[in-house]
Amino acid sequence: MTQKRNEDRLLKMAAKIKETYQPAEIAQLVRLIEPTPSTGEMSAEDFERLMQELDATSTRRGYSEKSIEAARLVLVMGASVAEAAAETNQTRQSVSQLMTRIRRRIEALPKGWVKVDQWLPADVAKQVEKIAQELKAMPKGKAASFTITFQESPQP
Repeated sequence: MTQKRNEDRLLKMAAKIKETYQPAEIAQLVRLIEPTPSTGEMSAEDFERLMQELDATSTRRGYSEKSIEAARLVLVMGASVAEAAAETNQTRQSVSQLMTRIRRRIEALPKGWVKVDQWLPADVAKQVEKIAQELKAMPKGKAASFTITFQESPQP
């Protein structure tokens, strides 16, 4: 009886998810809640953030769905390059090259930094951008202190 109620509850939840989210969002949700083996290099959440960051900072076209799936298999699920290639119907060489490119881009990201993507008043955004440029130019390990000032516009 309890199993039947649980199945009914899950079916209702699935119907609600289908009504609320787009297929791509549902696929991302599935990837995020899928159990992650201990052999992976990163969590599903970290992988989603990484791919968003790589996509946002890329000057080239984005990664294909097959490439993203292959990278997820290697980085999250702990698959070998050969296993990921077979699973995504790609050559071992193309997945190996993909992983080399992704790992190089990961190494180029500043360690301990977090990408912030928010809407800000223009004057604050300029200050934040200036701070970001100064921090990027600063030698590693050097301490810095910044102040951001915000002045509200008078209401008409």
